[in-house]
Amino acid sequence: MTLTIRSGAALLVGLLASGPVLAQSQRPAPPPPAPAAPAAAATPEAGPERTSAQFGEWAVQCVALAQGRRVCEMAQTVQDTQRNQPIAVIAIGRIAKDQPLRFAVRVPVNVQVTQPAQLLLEGGGAPVALGFTRCSIVPVGCFAERELPDDLLRRLRTRPAEQAGRIAWREATGQETAIPITFRGFAAAYDALIKEGG
Repeated sequence: MTLTIRSGAALLVGLLASGPVLAQSQRPAPPPPAPAAPAAAATPEAGPERTSAQFGEWAVQCVALAQGRRVCEMAQTVQDTQRNQPIAVIAIGRIAKDQPLRFAVRVPVNVQVTQPAQLLLEGGGAPVALGFTRCSIVPVGCFAERELPDDLLRRLRTRPAEQAGRIAWREATGQETAIPITFRGFAAAYDALIKEGG
């Protein structure tokens, strides 16, 4: 299997709280290296109620929900290029302005949900556990998440762009599987997310 990273999201944080809100990326992964301060290009998706902006390998997406509520998040998608389908989505956002930020991932359904997924960062540091909360057939996948504390957010925002990471989990067979995560554009995407009210 050949994997590539694409900026794009499935509005995971909103999905975990609000039902199936989906938007898949149509942008191919940008070639490395990305500029130190990538510029955002805002593009409407499906009318004025959905917006998206690209920052390196991350996308910031906002969707207007019922009763004037708006959900924004920053995310990237890991794509199986041979099958041309997403394998996993990594997202950061919050359900409401008064709620804490959440770090969420969607991975394939063939997982041991009793074992948490883990965020592993190049350059050291303890693994970050992401507990599985549910599996679903729409969209297909199992969802793991956790609150994003300030100290972890600082670690992610200040990482050099060339230091990648992985999201790892155990399949039902017990075999460990991992997908890459990049932090190219992370700080700029986070700044945009906060400016959007996310």
